[in-house]
Amino acid sequence: MDATRTQKAEQQGTAGLSAGQQGSAKALALAKVGEVAFWGTVVWGLIRAAAHYLNFTPYGVEAFARPILGMVRANSWAGVGLGALMLLVETIVAVFLYSLVFGKIRLWWFGLLYGLILFAVAGYFFRIGNWNQATLSTELAWYLSFGLFAGMSISLEQSDKA
Repeated sequence: MDATRTQKAEQQGTAGLSAGQQGSAKALALAKVGEVAFWGTVVWGLIRAAAHYLNFTPYGVEAFARPILGMVRANSWAGVGLGALMLLVETIVAVFLYSLVFGKIRLWWFGLLYGLILFAVAGYFFRIGNWNQATLSTELAWYLSFGLFAGMSISLEQSDKA
């Protein structure tokens, strides 16, 4: 009898929790989204900086600051710092949107699909038609791996929570 109650409580998820416990469960989920976004920013920011340094792409971390600083002022240390901050904000939004849209689906290739969507959006804003083949392949690989990271991280967090 007790085992049946335990199974029903586990199936209901947070339905059996008090309001305070539900709030902490939501805060934990937002904390995990923040953690995934932070590490995604660190790792993929370094990958982007290395790709820019090695001339694989003209878009370094400072490219994320161009909407605020413009083309000329983005190529400074302030541009790199603001670009990293903008990358963090964009990563938080991207990971949060993934957790809302695809969070319950545990298929690894949805992360690739999400990366392709992010690539299309970035390509629209950075004029993908003007890119050469090296820039196109570098940006595609960066966004696909970024989407895969977000997808697999959120899927893993959902699996750990279950």
